[in-house]
Amino acid sequence: MLNPPKPAVHKTSPEFLEHVMWNGLFFGLVSLFTPQASLPDTAAMKVEIEQFAQVYTIDTQRIHVRESTMNNPSPFLTNSGIKACVLHVNQHADAKRVWSHFLDSGHEGAEPAFLAFTSAHELTHCLMSEKGKRVTAKQALQEHLGIQFKNNVHFEETLADLVGLAYVQKVMPEYFEVVYRRVKSIRTDFSNRDPEHDSSRALNTHTIAFADQMFSKTDTIRLADAGTR
Repeated sequence: MLNPPKPAVHKTSPEFLEHVMWNGLFFGLVSLFTPQASLPDTAAMKVEIEQFAQVYTIDTQRIHVRESTMNNPSPFLTNSGIKACVLHVNQHADAKRVWSHFLDSGHEGAEPAFLAFTSAHELTHCLMSEKGKRVTAKQALQEHLGIQFKNNVHFEETLADLVGLAYVQKVMPEYFEVVYRRVKSIRTDFSNRDPEHDSSRALNTHTIAFADQMFSKTDTIRLADAGTR
């Protein structure tokens, strides 16, 4: 049985890696006057996980979803290790404001696509905690891009964005451009403040396709057509 999450978040934990992106949004753009958007419950996130597993190879038995109320602005946090990966849905008021701002793309009906992106982003962190996955994927992506990542944080955030976008392109292609522009804009705007999370230079169609083929199953179906969303 998994232990309950500790209130303190250490800088060496995967949870800390997720705080930074959302903190940038909170302190840069979100105020107490920002509306609070509803976050999915654990049942909805479990559906997202199962749908992601239809597209990409991932060990879903390692993944656990928890609804939390943590005093920080991160709507979603992952805490992963070799044995398990815990995905927290943070129902704190500030987290709901950050989620509201992220969804504010000006395109009605795009919320499921943003949830698909975010779920895939978080699940990529779970995927990277599977034995042997991080080293292999990092080497492959560095060779593809012709760069050396600053550290594992920079690598994982870049890969998570790429897989998230590739996933949206597969399951909700009609909203791909909306999500792509929103993610790239946010990553670019906060690149100076948060360089470890700056994936903007890698966010192009060729690299998204490369990330997709690293983990994609051969029998992928378009979930939107299957009526699962």
